[in-house]
Amino acid sequence: MAGLIVAAGAWVYSTSFGGVFVLDDVRAIARNPTIRTLWPPSIPLSPPGASTVAGRPVANLSFAISYALGPAVESPGTEATGAPRELGILDATSFHVGNLVIHLAAALVLFGVVRRTLLTPPLKPTFGAAVPWLALAVALIWVVHPLQTAAVTYVVQRVESLMGLFYLLTLYCAIRASEGPRASAWTAAAIASCACGMATKEVMVTAPIMVALWDRLFGVPRPGRTGRMRWGLLAGLAATWLVLGALVLYEHRGPSLSLDPAMVWRYLVTQAEVVVHYVRLALVPVPLVFFYDWTLQASLAAVVWQAAVLAVVVIATAFGLAQRHPAGFLGAWFVLILAPSSSVLPIVTEVAAEHRMYLPLAAVVAAVVLGVFILGRRLVPSPKVAVVAGALAAVAVVGALGVETRARNRVYWSAESLWQDTVSKRPNDPRSRVAYGEALAAVDHLAEAEAQLQVAIALAPEDPPARVRLGSVLARLGKPDAAIPQFERAIALRPSDVDAHRFLGEVYAGQRRDALAVRQYEETLALVPDDVQVMARLAAILADSRDPFVGNPSRAMDLAEFAVQLTSARDPRLLEILSVAQAASGRFAEAASTARAAVEIARARGDRAMVSSLEYRASAYEYAARQAFGPRR
Repeated sequence: MAGLIVAAGAWVYSTSFGGVFVLDDVRAIARNPTIRTLWPPSIPLSPPGASTVAGRPVANLSFAISYALGPAVESPGTEATGAPRELGILDATSFHVGNLVIHLAAALVLFGVVRRTLLTPPLKPTFGAAVPWLALAVALIWVVHPLQTAAVTYVVQRVESLMGLFYLLTLYCAIRASEGPRASAWTAAAIASCACGMATKEVMVTAPIMVALWDRLFGVPRPGRTGRMRWGLLAGLAATWLVLGALVLYEHRGPSLSLDPAMVWRYLVTQAEVVVHYVRLALVPVPLVFFYDWTLQASLAAVVWQAAVLAVVVIATAFGLAQRHPAGFLGAWFVLILAPSSSVLPIVTEVAAEHRMYLPLAAVVAAVVLGVFILGRRLVPSPKVAVVAGALAAVAVVGALGVETRARNRVYWSAESLWQDTVSKRPNDPRSRVAYGEALAAVDHLAEAEAQLQVAIALAPEDPPARVRLGSVLARLGKPDAAIPQFERAIALRPSDVDAHRFLGEVYAGQRRDALAVRQYEETLALVPDDVQVMARLAAILADSRDPFVGNPSRAMDLAEFAVQLTSARDPRLLEILSVAQAASGRFAEAASTARAAVEIARARGDRAMVSSLEYRASAYEYAARQAFGPRR
């Protein structure tokens, strides 16, 4: 049975390896320098802020392991590829393999959790010899379900699937500890898994509660112990909340969380329709959407029937738990795991996300499988007929879901296809239009990109990113005068928009309007002081501007030296700019030496055109130095 689960999951996700890095993958993985080494461990365990892995060191460490096991960096990165030049372009294959391994492991642990739970005294009389087959059906459907692609094929959402694995391991180890042999070892393993989960994603916060509920509903009093609860184990699990608390206190993932009371209420109200949408996708997984720009509802009246459905589920769950009915555990599993992200903590940048159903889906699948089994046993008088019908139904469901998941994985093969699919299913979501426009621009389909971005602005006229991306595309189309108003409007809407200042500076620089370009680059550096590319552009203008009121060789040299230092003197372009600044300051000997150093780096990279340009520049500086100080003796 374990082999069948692994084989089914591997077959279904064999089409996921062609997936590329998209959206949050870029900052959390492609541009993440902390995953480039495993030693010292403090580096991968200190993820960058304002990213999906911020405050989640175990998830970041897992990405570092994937990086170490993957192929070498393909080629130097550029701004166009989305990777800094000094980091290079990553191959996503090893990361997809890692995600699949985690998903398969989680499916196996789920199989163990379901099987052992069904074998407990409250449930074994009902399910009897069918227990392992029912557990197999739950695990198979769960592992191949198309709704899981958001947590498996979207690479950065390993934070969800890895947390899910630790969550299931915590419960599984706690169950094994209740069975007697090696109870201490299983207890320690449960606490360790819980701590790792807390350092992977905050949703793990409910794991100790779920173990306590399992004890209450399925635990059996043992000799020398009063009641069902294992207070030592629960205390150890509760202690892992300290790990989560410390990480939440010091993490920084950007302005994704709002504590405005009005926003809290609107988010909570909106989650009623979002959660009902999740359940519908669990039962009928079409259409699946990569990214939701879900509109927040203003009043309960807008979601009255969805709120009523959820209220019934919550009340029924509470009643079931009070009565120690096993079905209450499924309700609690669904409600409690979704609660951190789908209740009163408004994640305003991601109101809805399919990956949040990674673990809650198990409760829906188990409820359906067990419910069909109980109903079938009552309706079909012949046990043999019931077994055959049940087996055929399971094979049909798993096969149909698996085919759909394989097809869904192919959508992730390019950013262009993924965002095109998203826009086709959610045409009124402006943020998806912006992302699709970016994807089209990345493959030089500029006219199509402009069309998508114009639609995005029509849908959301006050959205700064839409205007910034449109301005960028217009500039590349050779329409700088049309691009400038877009950047200016974006800055008026959001003065701290880094890209708007940077792109506007580039347009002005291209027009040789040096004073305006310098102003925008200075604004950019005030927001991101360590941006090497902006330093380089600003230094280049200050070093050789034709405008006497703009030129500032001393400032140019300071910027260029800092940029060279940040890149460990490995970028020949930055060294060239430094040499220009040195020459503009009259330091020709130093300029020649710097240019020669750049020549060697460019030659090692095989860049013949740059070598020729730099050698000419170095010779010119050497000649200027001889003219200034006379011939050498």
